[in-house]
Amino acid sequence: MNHHDTSQARTVSAPAGEVSAAAGYRRTVWVVAAGTLAFALGEALWAHLIGSADLIKDASGFGYDIALNVVAASVFRRGVRIESLSALVIGGLLAATGIDGLIDFWTEVQNSTVESMEEVVTSNGVATAVSCLAMAALVRFRDDENPLIKATWLNARNDAVADLLTSGLSVFAHLAPVRWPEYALDLIAVMFSFQAAYTVLRTSWPDIRAALPERAAVARVFRPGP
Repeated sequence: MNHHDTSQARTVSAPAGEVSAAAGYRRTVWVVAAGTLAFALGEALWAHLIGSADLIKDASGFGYDIALNVVAASVFRRGVRIESLSALVIGGLLAATGIDGLIDFWTEVQNSTVESMEEVVTSNGVATAVSCLAMAALVRFRDDENPLIKATWLNARNDAVADLLTSGLSVFAHLAPVRWPEYALDLIAVMFSFQAAYTVLRTSWPDIRAALPERAAVARVFRPGP
């Protein structure tokens, strides 16, 4: 039996407990996505009320997390190959957050603006709450070997660790008489994003590679006809 057939057999003959756990994972990820959206909308509303462009930008940044979780919940249990390739998409989304962070960092350096303490506390408080709640919701799936579950768990865990490490320091950096501590924390956040992308891709790569078409099969498809 080939890899594809084995994957189908696993899907068809999954025990009741595994099916229940799968349903629990999908439901949990949808809740995480909905909760993240609620926090993002709340932050955006508050930003609108106080006229903060920085908080609106922070709220829009949650779009990556929402998209990541929607992808995971939508494709879960749709086949091993689809799940494995979706882990690749999740890794790409995490890398995109790092690129977005670099762009924001460069913009901030070129057009330096000073956030108020209210903006700093709100931004870090919302980010930490979202990431820690997501990690708490997904912690029971941390030992699952499914590449999609591993990807979402690693993302939630790394986000929570990064936000907990930087949220308190950002307040002290904001109070510093120079701007470089804030810039350093921005770069650390970017590094965490790229590190999360690397971790997801590294741990999921064996499953992703197995899900990719075999080289011989691809060669046959593109081989010129007689």
